[in-house]
Amino acid sequence: MRQIKATADAHMQRDIEAGRKWTCECESCHEIRSLVGMEKMLEVRPLAREIRQIEDQLQSMPNGPEMQDLMQRYLALYDKLAAVVAK
Repeated sequence: MRQIKATADAHMQRDIEAGRKWTCECESCHEIRSLVGMEKMLEVRPLAREIRQIEDQLQSMPNGPEMQDLMQRYLALYDKLAAVVAK
């Protein structure tokens, strides 16, 4: 794993210096990209699940302070989800 990461890091640095974009398609670079995608998915999934649960709760909740608190939590989760996706 260390060798794969070291190779991908060297290729990324080379590509970024040459053209500002990591374009290498070698096996090491492909594997690292896959791992990063998997990590992002694992971060996104629980946030999306909680957002859906709150959406369901909001539909049946009457207006009031409890609903406002839940709405704030809902919006904060969307901000957190956007930050994770933007990584």
